Amino acid sequence: MDLVDLLITLNFVIVATLLIAAFSLLVYLLAYYFRSRSARGAAWLLTSVFAVYLGDLILFFVESPASAERWLRGQWLGIAVAPAAYAHLTDALLERTGSLSAARRWAVRAAYGLAALWFLLAMFTDLLVHDGAADGRAYHLGAGPLFPLFLVYFVGGVAWGLVNAWRARRRMLISTHRRRMTYLAVTMIAPAVGVFPYLLLAGRTLPAHPVVFWSAVGLSNGVIGAMLFGMVYAVGYLDVLVPDRVIKQRWIDYLLRGPVLATVVVLMLFGVSRLSHRTGLPLALLLPLAAAGTIVSYEVLSGWIRPFFEGLFLRRDVAELQRMRRLSDAMITGRDLRQFLEGILALMCEALRSPTGFVVRRTPEGIEPVAAFGSIEEASLEETLSTAARSGDGPLVADGFWVWPLRGRADAVLLGAIAIAIPPDPTLAERMHGTLQGWVERAAAALEDRLLQERALGALEAVAEEVRRLRQQEPAPAGALLVENPEFTTWVKEALAHYWGGPKLLQSPLLQLQVVQRAMAAHDGNPIRALRAVLAEAIERLRPDGERKLTAPEWLLYNLLELRFIQGRKVREIAQRLALSESDLYRKQRAAIEAVAIVLAEMERRAAQPSEEAPAPPRPAVRPEG
Repeated sequence: MDLVDLLITLNFVIVATLLIAAFSLLVYLLAYYFRSRSARGAAWLLTSVFAVYLGDLILFFVESPASAERWLRGQWLGIAVAPAAYAHLTDALLERTGSLSAARRWAVRAAYGLAALWFLLAMFTDLLVHDGAADGRAYHLGAGPLFPLFLVYFVGGVAWGLVNAWRARRRMLISTHRRRMTYLAVTMIAPAVGVFPYLLLAGRTLPAHPVVFWSAVGLSNGVIGAMLFGMVYAVGYLDVLVPDRVIKQRWIDYLLRGPVLATVVVLMLFGVSRLSHRTGLPLALLLPLAAAGTIVSYEVLSGWIRPFFEGLFLRRDVAELQRMRRLSDAMITGRDLRQFLEGILALMCEALRSPTGFVVRRTPEGIEPVAAFGSIEEASLEETLSTAARSGDGPLVADGFWVWPLRGRADAVLLGAIAIAIPPDPTLAERMHGTLQGWVERAAAALEDRLLQERALGALEAVAEEVRRLRQQEPAPAGALLVENPEFTTWVKEALAHYWGGPKLLQSPLLQLQVVQRAMAAHDGNPIRALRAVLAEAIERLRPDGERKLTAPEWLLYNLLELRFIQGRKVREIAQRLALSESDLYRKQRAAIEAVAIVLAEMERRAAQPSEEAPAPPRPAVRPEG
């Protein structure tokens, strides 16, 4: 491979990478900032870059000027639309500074109309361009009689856009905004430099010196790619009411999952193709091996390069972010707590040779069983905690169980208790006192940590809700409209699924219900706790009269809801307790959620009534499926 071939190969890789970058950045703007007019203008600029570089990439595989001509003409979609996109973007920037102009808006529309006209002329006539030609490996069209007029349109449109960008910068009153506008005004030059058809002016001059030509093309494409990232990064700060850290983290995540990953995949495919050509091995053999190796390796590589991106974009926040990640890793979920306490309970049961035991905890709602082995129907949870409250030592005796109190480390507040059925050999507890006490202390520490975490999460949920409201760009629909929405049952299902915390609860439209707003007064103004309480009340209204029975048909819906969402038990465990198959359980769960939605809708309608004292809604006659 001579130097020219090497430079052409490198240019192919650079063009492919730039094409990926343009497409990735276009998707990023449309996905996260579509409502921003500035972002839509920048998206049109990226569309122009994407169209031109897609044509450039295809031209690497074209073998004759005749077959290259249609792709060269297709590139004029991007070339023609670039000046209009500059006008669009910079008009939006000026509007942000209070410079409103109807004439400028009409000029933007006229520019898009001219762009469409220039594209049609290039695509279907020879008035603007004509005849594909090849100078070495560089394909280009010839300039037609209207090309000088287009040159005036292109240079004038781009110049007008850049002048408007600097006008917008001068009008900025805040130094931070002015600095970001400087970045944007400088990096905005990249699309114009990247899409302009230089060879229509240079003709055979540049391709006659292939080493210089391909070196200059590769270098300029690399600079253009870097400037495109800078332009989109600056646009990302416009019209967005979120902290800089959130924007930067979103940017880093997208870079690693989008452009960087796509570039690695393309480089892998290119390398595998070259390797297959050189070694004679079939692509069908090399591709699966290379794909698997790339996917696994990138998972590790992304973890290595993430600190580099965070140091580049989040210099002042890196230490705090690392602290937040450590706290996240140390969090104990409700399931973690149950599994941990089940493990301790299992160890104690095995050590004492007793097959029956349970763990309970105290909550603001009452006594909650956390873990259990064996038959504990005869045990009284209230009596167990009452016994545990009498002394700080264990074991104490209650209803045929040994009871160990679980107390806080600092204030010795009773958090719960572990109860083990008295074993055949009562001396075991005394002989294993040290070991048992160590397990009890660990269980108490887990309960205390979970309690502290729940308090912290409650405060964070309130903050998250306030931030969510601040970020809302449109008022939420009124509660009366919510219950009529076809998605209402789905919202109820999602809120129940994340009953003890999660994005579906934090961002639930049900937070806007009037019944939830009224319940906030009884829950310290915390909307998440209020929604949780309203859902619990809706479930409670499905409770039949009389003594609770696990397998009675009339108790089925209530038992399923209470076990599944309030207690958070596993599907398999619930199915066993209710004597159902798992598939049948899921069908009954759908009916139960619909019943909750009916009750909640009725509660909302009554809350919306003008009278202050509204009677409680009747329980709906919902019959379980099957």
